[in-house]
Amino acid sequence: MLKLHSHGINDHSVLEGRRRIGRIRFVIERLPGVWLWAVTVPLSGGLPTGSASGLNTAKAEFKAAWKALKASTTPEQLAAAYEAMNIRDDND
Repeated sequence: MLKLHSHGINDHSVLEGRRRIGRIRFVIERLPGVWLWAVTVPLSGGLPTGSASGLNTAKAEFKAAWKALKASTTPEQLAAAYEAMNIRDDND
């Protein structure tokens, strides 16, 4: 289950359990402003990123991208990435 941890009204870390796996934030510097999202788990290759006009859309797009990335990544690769981030892999 994915959760958001707010760092302010327009900036959120995306958590899976206790692991920080991404970020969603509103960027007002673009006109019109957009919600940018990105997976931040250090895996090889390009990590999914995107933009959306609304927070709910950004959350849905992030969730779909994370699900697809996990499906194409071995448990060993994820464990190594979490270790590189110094994050416990205790599935809390």
